[in-house]
Amino acid sequence: MSNRYFGAVAVLLLFASMSSGQADQASNAQKQKTANEQQKDAQQKENADDALAAMMGGAPIDKEAAERGRKIFVPACGFCHGNDAHGKSGPDLVRSALVLHDNKGDVIGPVIRNGRAERGMPAFSALSAEQIADISAFLHSRAADVSNRFAYKIGDLITGDAHKGAAFFNGDGHCASCHSTTGDLAHVATKYQPVELQRRMLYPAPNLIDVLLGRAVTPPAPTKVTVQLASGERVSGTLDHLDEFTVSLLDSAGWHRSFSRERLTVVDVQDPRAAHEGLLPKYSDQEMHDVLAYLETLK
Repeated sequence: MSNRYFGAVAVLLLFASMSSGQADQASNAQKQKTANEQQKDAQQKENADDALAAMMGGAPIDKEAAERGRKIFVPACGFCHGNDAHGKSGPDLVRSALVLHDNKGDVIGPVIRNGRAERGMPAFSALSAEQIADISAFLHSRAADVSNRFAYKIGDLITGDAHKGAAFFNGDGHCASCHSTTGDLAHVATKYQPVELQRRMLYPAPNLIDVLLGRAVTPPAPTKVTVQLASGERVSGTLDHLDEFTVSLLDSAGWHRSFSRERLTVVDVQDPRAAHEGLLPKYSDQEMHDVLAYLETLK
């Protein structure tokens, strides 16, 4: 009896130890995943900052100088201008024209050293040229953060009801008539972050931001068109141009053909994005969130 009792206790202790070890492993894995995501976000933000500076014709922000400048700015200037430089009792420096035209302290330097007594700003004459240049780098980094739409981190997108999203997907949205959760949408939530998945859901075309940043993009599927002349002849191809007067296409032989719409009895356009565009004015905000929540379950 005693041996059985101690044996049972030993088994329970072993089981508890294994469970604890598994829980620790799961916790560590989650922490590592979070750390990796934060590192990835930080790198994406750095790349986006540099890309924005390049597109605007400026030099990339010196991150180390900006951090040194922040450490000087916060205790010396933050009480008036705010620790983020957005202003408190003093003006907002992020949108300051003076800062915008400054280069390594050549414009703001005299103001910092001499102060503006008439506006209540003291002089900081003890600051060196290097320290003022660092403050300048910090202020330029704050301005870049505000203006850089590429670096914004969007959160809390998954707020909808996945069950309602599935009902819309298979019902009123008619999404299942073109898409399959076991075909083209299989594991789609593992391929894209929620913000990119939502964009593709609403308007599945290459993202202009991705193109500007030189990222790999998948070309959109071409729009096809079939026209029928009064004679009964039908011509099909890739749509090149369409307006109220003319239809132009590239046929299967590679010939460019153009038709006056007055001569046509049928103009059948097969645009793979038309259904998505048609849904845009019909979606309610809640339906958008519900469908996105459903797509997020496809992992």
